[in-house]
Amino acid sequence: MLCCTATQVELSSKRDCRMQKILALSQLFASLDDKALQQLTSAATLKNVGRNEIIFHEGDAASFFCIVGEGKVKVFKFSAEGKEQILLIAEPGDSFAEAALFAGGKFPASAQALENSRVVIINRDRFVSLLGSNPDLAVNLIGRLSSLLRQMTKLVEGLSLTDVTTRLMQYLVDRTKDDSPGPYTIELSEKKSILAAQLGTIPETLSRSFARLVKDGLIRIGGPKIEIIHLPRLRNLSGTD
Repeated sequence: MLCCTATQVELSSKRDCRMQKILALSQLFASLDDKALQQLTSAATLKNVGRNEIIFHEGDAASFFCIVGEGKVKVFKFSAEGKEQILLIAEPGDSFAEAALFAGGKFPASAQALENSRVVIINRDRFVSLLGSNPDLAVNLIGRLSSLLRQMTKLVEGLSLTDVTTRLMQYLVDRTKDDSPGPYTIELSEKKSILAAQLGTIPETLSRSFARLVKDGLIRIGGPKIEIIHLPRLRNLSGTD
């Protein structure tokens, strides 16, 4: 029989504590009590992921889902023509791949770290077994899946029914936090190539859309900072008012 040393037990305890903190701060599990978090930790592992490292590929067996503790992760697909479409950028507290819990089979998209990240990986089968004994888990999961459905519906509508400039305006409006008329400054945290893939376009087209908004007097650009000159007008033109 193998025995754990005191150092191994201490390291394991610290790792479990870190996982519980990440889970407690996540949108999906924030309402759970300590007992439920401990149960959830038993179904999870903590993984450090390097920048640009693939967490899973589209088509891999969907045996787990993830919570981001540190860093950023993109979930994406490629079209038949090789064009990348980012479906989601998961930041600390966000979950991803949980839709695969009940679909079974394989992951419908890929996931890759945008920067050095730390993720909690939750085993699908062990998590599902916990749902029966903890209704709060099931309720939280239903809420998260409903949110994802709305998000994906909005993405499909945007890609199908609006042009790139309108999608850019909607993106900027979504990142404002109040109703003041402006000016309002936001800072882009993603590279232009990443933002372009989120909006379903290419960097060159995105640059032209930014230039158009500048020319129309809607925004000013200074490096990664975007100053929205008149927020109500931007909302009106983007159809989000």
